[in-house]
Formats: sequence, structure tokens, C-alpha cells
Amino acid sequence: MLRLLRRIAWLGVLAAGLPAAQAFVTGGPIANGGDPWQINDLGYALPGDLVAPKNIGEDYRRNMPVLYYAFDETFLDYFGSNGVWAVDQAFAILNNLTNVSSYSADLSEIPLEAARFNQTAGALNLLDVKSAVLSLLVEQMGLADAIRYTWTLHDRVAGANCPIGNQYLVTKRNFGIVPSDLDQLQYSSYVNGVLLSYYILEYCANPPPGGPVSQTVPIPVDVPINSFRFTPVSSWDVNSLIPGGYYTGLTRDDVAGLRYLLRAGHVHWEDNPTNSIVFVTNNAPTGLQLIVTSNLTLLAEQSLTNDDAGLLALYPGLAIVPNSTIPSFTNVVTTNVTAYYANSPFGQVGSPPTLQFTTNYDTNVMFVYTRQFANVVTNTFSTVGLVTVIDTNIYFPPGGFAGYSTTNTTVTTMLTNIPTGDFYIDTNGCGLQILSNVLAKAIGITNTLVVTNVPTAGGSNTISSGTFLLSRTYINWFTNYNLASFQVLCVTNEPSLRRGIEKITFVKTPYDSQLGRFYAPQTNYFTMTTVTNSTNWVQTYQRVATAPDFLFSARDMLPGPAAPPMIYADVARSINFNQANILPGLAGPGTIDPPTTITFNKSGPIFYNVRTNNQSSLDEATAVHEFMWASYDGSTNAPVLYSDGASIASLESQMLMQVTSVSLPPAHVGVAYTTQLTGTGGVLPYTWSLAPASPALPSGLGLTTTGQLSGSPDTVGISSFFVQMTGADGGFTVWQVTFTVLP
Repeated sequence: MLRLLRRIAWLGVLAAGLPAAQAFVTGGPIANGGDPWQINDLGYALPGDLVAPKNIGEDYRRNMPVLYYAFDETFLDYFGSNGVWAVDQAFAILNNLTNVSSYSADLSEIPLEAARFNQTAGALNLLDVKSAVLSLLVEQMGLADAIRYTWTLHDRVAGANCPIGNQYLVTKRNFGIVPSDLDQLQYSSYVNGVLLSYYILEYCANPPPGGPVSQTVPIPVDVPINSFRFTPVSSWDVNSLIPGGYYTGLTRDDVAGLRYLLRAGHVHWEDNPTNSIVFVTNNAPTGLQLIVTSNLTLLAEQSLTNDDAGLLALYPGLAIVPNSTIPSFTNVVTTNVTAYYANSPFGQVGSPPTLQFTTNYDTNVMFVYTRQFANVVTNTFSTVGLVTVIDTNIYFPPGGFAGYSTTNTTVTTMLTNIPTGDFYIDTNGCGLQILSNVLAKAIGITNTLVVTNVPTAGGSNTISSGTFLLSRTYINWFTNYNLASFQVLCVTNEPSLRRGIEKITFVKTPYDSQLGRFYAPQTNYFTMTTVTNSTNWVQTYQRVATAPDFLFSARDMLPGPAAPPMIYADVARSINFNQANILPGLAGPGTIDPPTTITFNKSGPIFYNVRTNNQSSLDEATAVHEFMWASYDGSTNAPVLYSDGASIASLESQMLMQVTSVSLPPAHVGVAYTTQLTGTGGVLPYTWSLAPASPALPSGLGLTTTGQLSGSPDTVGISSFFVQMTGADGGFTVWQVTFTVLP
């Protein structure tokens, strides 16, 4: 019964001496490239195995700073909200890690032991969901079983009378970083301070179903003390979980392995992260171009009154966000004012004519539109505008001869509440690198009110002297900029020598509900450092996740009527290794790319019966009761047993909770900004906060519990953060919000 054997194989690990080294094993594809010896007969590719140990420099790692996880209906129906919470706790442990290079050299702040035991859960044969997920996630981040592969079988030649004459080659795949000026990476026999040796288990001709012919088995050198407490999370996979055991966090060796993989000093030639584009500036001299900006006020006015087709005819190349145009009706009052001069009917004889107005009003119904643009880039913006008023007067001096006059002009400039600014259209969708402002020109839009019947000396409205208004002109100003720029290219794959990303943040997103499958794409902007000609270059990436990076599911995974009954998976999971850039003759390095599906067995209580040597063991009393999924900790609270129908009711109230304000209106540096976060579903009122492990808000902004984001941002750029919307019943959801600060 291989599954039972694997569960107890490593229980002899103990605490002994505590050397300074932290040891770990990196994982990658089984029997690939330079590792053809990793075959089933030598202890690899066993049932449940997903990775095999890799040598120094041949590791595989994640290269995305934000990853998303979600649950489908099969998981929600069986595990309920308590199961979701257990998975959230596992991700929270990883989210609580800071930038890996910030830890001390010897990782003394991280405990050597994190395993604990719940007596009630052990007696009931229960396994902890949180701990199982945590071990799977450590594997998904690039670590393999540190205990199992400290010593590992590389070659075997069978003698004529196995095991007599058998020959073996055993090697190490456990590494320790020795803190020093060089931080040397060395092969190690220690795991969390426990010294391990090995013996070779040999079956010759009759291995267990699916098992190896030969394999190394690690053994502690010193007398066993405290059993499994020093076992790293990387060694506690779902095939070796101890009923009743659970983890409180990561151990020192787990963090050491993640630090090795993610630290900025660890450089590999890698492809772009999956579903991402990198913004690369075409800075060749021939790529220099001139961009001339246009009037933002005019665009706003024309966008208000034109449908999509009309607006696109006015602005070729304009990209309107699909389904963002919302038409509505409004009443428009058109005012036509005619100005003229006339003598007052009750004025004194000889008094000059006065300026008179005739106003006509016309009311109509018209369409107005609101919409969003995908490629309009605001260069400058202001909530107030300048208007120049020019009054032109004709003057008849007293005593002048008939027909003699002079013209005077008065210019007044005032502020109005008309938003003004300028913009350009990004036709390639990737932006521009603005080098300089070559020329700025103030451009005025003129609107003149002309008086057509100005009196003249000797005319029908005879006057002898006076000043009369001839015309009034309004000039609305905006500044037109000529910008020298290089075009930015959106490159889907540009293999580069990239540094590690230091930290990964995991974010829960909605995926499935009882109304049907749905996933809102998540857009994430991030930077990575590329090394070119011994120089660090920070590149900006945009990634659109159209599906969860980690999807949790559940199904019945028992083997079926004719298959060996003990060969089945407690948890099935997938992993995608990108091997496009492995070095010649080696097994790596590479990356681990999404998506990943983690599927829990939901077959319910399992009882194993077998008949041997004419002795019957075919009833409940003589059956072996296989474990069941549960959640528990070190408290006196009773374990939560799955399926967890009691928690499904509370989960259903959370299912349709969504944050609807995921893309906020842009702000401008130094300009007061206020917007309200919005959401749907759940129980009102909502309480808003930054989600745990979220990046900080853009500098200068704050978020209230009522969901108001306000302040005056002081840094230009695109950033993302994660907000948590909590309903009055305690249900909550976490969503990513993208925020842009313009000059």
C-alpha cells in the first residue's frame, strides 16, 4: 500500500545539531533534458509526484509578482466557506513574506520548526486543508521535498542475483547557503538543522504497485527526538501528511529555498511572464518622431454630442472602450442673442443711442453620450480655463467733423470653470516616451458677437459725440505642444536576463457561482529588472489574467472498479514548466507558468477492505478507515469536518460580491482628487480597507472605511493595489484596482 508507506517514510526526522546553513531542494520537470536518470525504477515519478530534484543553477521559479486564485463551484459546494478560509490562510502565510533579500543572512528570525499536532484530529484520522494547500503552494513556487532528495539515487546496476552484486550511485540535491562574504551555495546533509544519512531500499522484482525497484530512504544520524516537528513544509506533501498534523507557517529551510529562487541577485534568461507584454522603447535615432497635441476641451464637447461613428470620423485612430458608450436624452435650450443700437423711446432729445439685445429661445431634445477612451493620453489638464474678452468701441469726439471717429479696444482676461488641457491619441496602444517639449503655442478659439447697426455721425441716429460698443469677442485658450518622442513597443515575448522578483503576492478573485461560470479579467502593471551589458534596466509590464492562476476544484478521484484500490490521489494538481530556455545538456533553468488547477478528492469517507489467506476482512469493523479532510489548529475548538454543509449558507451570501470600481478615473499630480469605490452583492453597508499584503496606496492618497479615495497624488505613474470590501454580515471580497496619476 504505497500511499501508506509514503506517509510514514520520513517520520524519523528529528532535531539534532543546528548548523548555520539553511538547506532546500529546487524542483523541476521529471526526467527532462539533463536528468534522464529520474525514472520510476529509481524512485522518481511515483504516484503523486509532480516534480523531481534539480541541480545548482537548473532551478525553475515563478516570475510574476501578482498571482490570482479562485474557487469553482465543485470546491465551494463541498468545502464551503470554511474550506475557502483554510485556503486563504495558506496564501496569507506566503503573502506575509516580505522581500526575500531583506531577511538576515542566517534567517534566524524564521523558526526551524512549524509542525504541530492536534490529538483529536489525529485520533479521527483527519488531515488539515490549510497545511495541504501550503505544501502544494511551496511546490508550485519551485521547491521539492528537502528530506526525500537530500540523498537521491542516480544510477543502479543489478547483479546476477539481486540484491547480491547490485551497484548504486547516490548523489545529493539538497543545498545550503553558507552565510559569508560570498554566500556560497553548497551541497548539504542538513534539513532544518537535522543531519541526515541514507540507506537504499531494494525490492528487486516485486515493488509495490506504482513503486520503485530501488530508492534512497533518508535516516537521521542522531537519536530520534520529537518526530516530525522539524519537517519543512516542502517535505510534507499530501502523500506524506500525518493525520492530526498541521503547520503554523513556513520553516527556515522553506524560506531559504524561496529566497534562493526569488532574490534579485538570482539571474536567469527567461521569457516574458505568461499573458504579458513588455513596454520597450524604440530609441533608435530613426525612431524619433514629433507628436502635436490637441484641444482637450473640444474633445470633451464633441464626445458629449456625437455618437461613436461621428466621433471616430472626427478623430481617426481613437479607441473607444467596448460597451462603455452610454446614450441618454437631455433638453437643450438654444439662446440666440442679437445686439443692436437704438435711441430710447423715452430718452431726452439728443441723448446717444444705447445698446439693446433681442433674445430668442428654442428648446430641443438631443442625445448626449458618456464613454471611456482606451488611447487618449492627457498631456496637461486643469479644472479652470482662461477666457479673454475683447471689447471694441467706436468713439465720436465732441466737436469733430462729420463722420470722424476713433476705435478703442479693451482686453480683459478672466478665469472660468471650463476644464482645459491638451491630449494626444496613442495609435499603437503602448504609449510614447516623451523626450522634450520642442514648441508650445498658445492657441485661441474665437467667438465674436457683432453689432450690425452701429450709429454713425450724420446718420439716421444722428449724434454729436459719445462712445458706443462695436463688438465683443470671446477667446478660449489652450496650449498646443509639439513633443519630441520615441514610440514604445508592446512586445509579447522578449527573452532577457532577468533578476528575481523578490516577492509574490497572491490575490483572491471571484470565479464561479451557482449562476454560472464567470471571471472578470485582472489587469496588472509591474516592473522587472533586466540585466544588459552589466547594467540594470527596469522594464514595465502589463499582464491581463483572463483566468485564475490557481483554481481550486473538487471531484471524486477514487481509481475505479478495476484499478488498484490504493493508487489514487488525495489531491491532483497541475504544473506548467517553461523549458524554452534551458541550457544545453542541462535540465534547466526555467520558469513555472500559470494556470494551475488543484483538485481535492471529495469522495467522502473511504473504508479499505481486503481478503487474504482465506481470512475475511470484509466488514466495517475490520476495514481501514482512510483519512478525511478537515480544518483544525492548536486550540480546543473541534475540527471542522468536510463536507461542510453548515458553512455553505454563509458562503452563498458572499458569492456575488463584486467591486465594480476596478478602474478609477485618472488623477493629476498636485491636484485634489476624490472618488468613491463601489460594489454590488452581499449585505450593506460595506466597510472598505486595503487588503492584507496589498501594495500601499499611491503617495498622497488615503482610503476611508466608507470607500472614499481622496488626496493629492505627488508621483506620476500607473499603480495597482488591492481593496477589501466587507459586508455587514462579515462576507468580503478582494479585488485589484488600477490607478493612474498623470502630470
